[in-house]
Amino acid sequence: MKRLGVHIMSCLFIIFFAMACKENRSDRFVELEGHKQHILDMGEGSPVVIFITGAGADLENFSEVQTEIAKLTRTLSYDRAGVGLSEELNTERTVDHFAIELHQILEKEKIDPPYLIVSHSLGGFIARWFVHEYPAQVTGMVLIDPAYEGFMDTIRNTRSEEQRRKMKDMVDLGIVNKPKASRKELEYLKQDEELMRSAKLPDNIPITMLTSGRFSEQEREAGATAEDIARWVKFHERLKLQAPQMKHIVTEKSGTFIHQEEPDLVIAEIKSILETLQLIPAHVPEENELPEGDSTRIQEE
Repeated sequence: MKRLGVHIMSCLFIIFFAMACKENRSDRFVELEGHKQHILDMGEGSPVVIFITGAGADLENFSEVQTEIAKLTRTLSYDRAGVGLSEELNTERTVDHFAIELHQILEKEKIDPPYLIVSHSLGGFIARWFVHEYPAQVTGMVLIDPAYEGFMDTIRNTRSEEQRRKMKDMVDLGIVNKPKASRKELEYLKQDEELMRSAKLPDNIPITMLTSGRFSEQEREAGATAEDIARWVKFHERLKLQAPQMKHIVTEKSGTFIHQEEPDLVIAEIKSILETLQLIPAHVPEENELPEGDSTRIQEE
């Protein structure tokens, strides 16, 4: 009986070890310029799916999506310098520096291209600059409600002087009340926007963009209108001038954090690009998997 118990425990240990190896999860630190940078490396295969968060967000922001995609290929998420568990770096917190730092992490860890980049909000700027600087290394992109240069200026121009003053006060207060790392990233937005005007998306790789078709309650309380949402969608449509092949999906089921409110939608689009690259078998949805109603729509070209 005792021998049987030992045998069962040994089997359980082997199963657990095999599962751990399959997941290939490595939560570790990389050193850049003498400062520790936190990364989460999960899964095996190529291309490597890289997750880039929005302003001030740590790698847990993409936890649910990364865990699922890591079952298919290798994935990497990371805390930018000064965010989460990563130490600060003595560089300007602008998108060009962010892209360089990400590239340094990939090189140091010998995480080879090609890369499929999934990004959110400010991370969209970083992703666009990364592919601008290293075009041969990126094989696909998923942009989740990405930041867009000039949008806030356009919104301000539709407001009265009093409304513009309130908007400025709200933005300034929002930045002041954020953690230090978030403040530093947001303080360079104007400079980032100027950089992005010179960055062009490639027209030879699969790109999907997911746009939120509704604002959050907080944004509505701050004065956001239905007209602003329409402008937001049109701004995103402009990216098709750079990349006509881009698939654009507008969802009205979630706010800007689509990857958290509708993770299945984001996961499906990442899988779709992997299928396009012929790296996983195409999935034919069953009848009960089809989207309900018209709350999620693909923008016509």
